[in-house]
Amino acid sequence: MRNLYETLLKEYCDALLSAQIRCEDRTFHGGIWCRSCKMIHGRCPDAVFGLVVMAKISGEQKYLQGAKDVFAYGENMLCTDGGLYNDAQAAWRYTTTFHQIAVIEALRAGKDILDQDTKTAFEGRAKGMATWLYNNLDERSPANINYATTNGLAMALSGNYFREEKYLRRAKELVDYAMLHISESGLLYGESKPHDKLSAKGCPSVDIGYNVEESIPALVKYAVEVKDEALLERLIPIVEAHLKFMLPDGGWDNSFGNRNNKWTYWGSRTSDGCAPMFLLLADKNPAFAEAALRNAEMLKKCSVDGFLYGGPHYYQHGEHACTHHLFEHVNSIAFAVEHIDEKYLSPKRTAIPSDAEDVYDYYPEVRTYKFAKGEYSATLTDYDFDIAFSGHATGGTLTALYSKTKGPMVMGSVTDYVLVEPTNMQQTLDREHHRSLLPRFETLKNGERYSSTFYLHADVKSEKVQDGYTMSALTGLASKGLEVLDGVKPRIRYTLTESGLRITITDAIGVKYVLPLIAGEVKVIKGEIEGKDEIFFLTGGFIAQEYTLIPNTNGEMEFIIT
Repeated sequence: MRNLYETLLKEYCDALLSAQIRCEDRTFHGGIWCRSCKMIHGRCPDAVFGLVVMAKISGEQKYLQGAKDVFAYGENMLCTDGGLYNDAQAAWRYTTTFHQIAVIEALRAGKDILDQDTKTAFEGRAKGMATWLYNNLDERSPANINYATTNGLAMALSGNYFREEKYLRRAKELVDYAMLHISESGLLYGESKPHDKLSAKGCPSVDIGYNVEESIPALVKYAVEVKDEALLERLIPIVEAHLKFMLPDGGWDNSFGNRNNKWTYWGSRTSDGCAPMFLLLADKNPAFAEAALRNAEMLKKCSVDGFLYGGPHYYQHGEHACTHHLFEHVNSIAFAVEHIDEKYLSPKRTAIPSDAEDVYDYYPEVRTYKFAKGEYSATLTDYDFDIAFSGHATGGTLTALYSKTKGPMVMGSVTDYVLVEPTNMQQTLDREHHRSLLPRFETLKNGERYSSTFYLHADVKSEKVQDGYTMSALTGLASKGLEVLDGVKPRIRYTLTESGLRITITDAIGVKYVLPLIAGEVKVIKGEIEGKDEIFFLTGGFIAQEYTLIPNTNGEMEFIIT
């Protein structure tokens, strides 16, 4: 293998074949069995592109046969009007756009190795899907904005492949619409229904995971597909804005995103990956090829025997790998192998923005701060978009703390693990220790749990101090139903310096502070540690030591994380 991308492609395709069902019954034959979810995910035919590319570069028939078989399994999801069910148990069909992209990319990559019967079958389904997508999926459809962006790409591919001008016109309409949804900081918004919905504090719906792994790669691929150089130039600063959320080890900080219930440390559970977004623009900024490679390195770290696990500690905790991660992310790796020059796949190493040792960034559209000082960086948020459904943190919460020597120290995500998409989210058997990784104030009253991560009315401010940065929050506690606990208003101050993160708390009588620490140490100055327990959380995918701290008699706590 010439580079990491080719290595990953082979490992991933071998794992897909090892999980592929082979039997006489066409209801099951060719499907990819998921040990984690105990099912065949309906989108597994999306793996057709990765398997075709592997067949092409290896010359081995087994990959080509695997591609044919997984494509054939898609007949079980295919409706007579050309749309595909997301799963056998789900009526959702807008994911047809992803299969359309995979099939046309497979047709192009395999033009010299696919037999005529296979080409005819691929083209027949692609024609039907193109018709369905044209008639059913546009900017007014009840779907998040990632469907407008990806259908823009799907329509462009369809228009060029089948020489159909109306598909190209629809593609431009969808992409032009998506480009109207760029925030003042360069972030794509619209991961909600409707796309322009705002929170009480005026925040739109932003999810870094979906943006970097699905929507923006689709926009960049579209611009290349239709040779729109002006659009490519417009996309460069948008890619650069999102690159600031890549952590030094290639993981993604989506600790505050409004759809981070599907966050994995390397991206998002059911999307394709960030590589095309960076690699197609690699000649514009050397940090882009570096970022793509760092993310590929993180994918490798989270893979065992070719299966991509949902976070760094899944395998260690005894969890299975959901195959949904694998058969989607093989697409971005295959795209890199098929389309990108070797010099960008094995680039000269360089820095990315998160390598900087002094950062103060505020994103008003998501009410989120990102600080860095020395080896430490931190993310703190007061983002209030659709908390009851999304489950991400608000209330002036520390959602991420990273050390360049230790890696992730705090990496929060959702307040509770809820199967928002039951067939796209796995479960753990270790219910006793499956708890949120978010630091938080917490208390029980009349059997109801109240947490600062649910509190929508925090008063937050920040400033630069002599040796670092601070954020202060006058916060409160609320139930999962957003009912505020009267009379409880703790104050918390975070100070990030080269020595670590100091947390100072006052007015906390009657509440405890829960601190899940993935790595590093906590030194208590005021208050005390009431308990410590090892926990694991599927969203993010980390094992942590959960410290429970209680205040002194004056309601004070102070501690340093290093």
